[in-house]
Amino acid sequence: MAANEMLPQLQGRNMTCGGGFETWLQYVDGFTLRHFCAFELLNDKRGVSCLTDYHRKLVEAALENGFGVINEGLHYRASRDWGELIGFSKEALEEINIRGIEFYKDFAKEYESPETPMIVGGVIGPRGDAYNVGRTPDAVEAEEYHSEQILTFKKAGADVVTAATFSSIEEATGIARAAKSADIPVVISFFVARGGKLKGGETLEQAITAVDAATEFAPAYYMINCTHPTEFTPGLTDGNWTRRLGGFMPNAVAMETLDLCKLGHLEDGDPEELGGQMAYLARRFLHVNVWGGCCGTDGRHIGQITRQVGEVRREMAAE
Repeated sequence: MAANEMLPQLQGRNMTCGGGFETWLQYVDGFTLRHFCAFELLNDKRGVSCLTDYHRKLVEAALENGFGVINEGLHYRASRDWGELIGFSKEALEEINIRGIEFYKDFAKEYESPETPMIVGGVIGPRGDAYNVGRTPDAVEAEEYHSEQILTFKKAGADVVTAATFSSIEEATGIARAAKSADIPVVISFFVARGGKLKGGETLEQAITAVDAATEFAPAYYMINCTHPTEFTPGLTDGNWTRRLGGFMPNAVAMETLDLCKLGHLEDGDPEELGGQMAYLARRFLHVNVWGGCCGTDGRHIGQITRQVGEVRREMAAE
């Protein structure tokens, strides 16, 4: 069986995942994250405790509703350029990347069951700033740059790589090629602005079609993250291209991400309402099996999303 086909979410299993918890760490737990780098909290005793508490609540909320979990998120900015900005050598960065995968493996071992699969992922963010996009690498540069972190994830035993909050088709292409070369499943998650388009003006259909064409359909599937359903839904136009979508990770509220990061407090919206919005998408996209959360979300949101999506799926199965 191919590596992609071994992923439970591609075998019809309902799964969830969490991301963007840097806002929670800053505004609820009171950490100052240098350059938004959450991974260095693995070197802080209270940091590890807060990370554990956040992820435990997410996992337990998912399990209560029969969902498996893709355990990931810590590594978003644990790549060369960001690591150097906060004083990490190449060796120290590799070590903490591996330790982060081990952190998630502990959750997988503790909670996994045949009914609720637990897999471990390594999340990779853009080389530059995902929200204030300046120069972006071309596909060749992106493949070389991101291959370092991907190979470290492979060495550490990660099940999947998720490239999150990408706005550049070229950079997404490079990371897909790097993962293909490393023989590890990769998920490309695009960040779309209001109106459902990428920062460069491309539609989701154009972005997904372009990456697939340039990589011979290397990604296992595609996702959308770090935006609210009311913002990205206009980009979900009808067509066969939507079959390549495999998951959604919405923000808790409809607000520009840069603004969310400058508020000084957590905007967590209405978890029940967000769950309902995701349940609507679950009726529309029957093949999508990953239902997570991004900035501003926590165990409460995951609980509502998994509960309401699960109810929709059970209702439809009974029809």
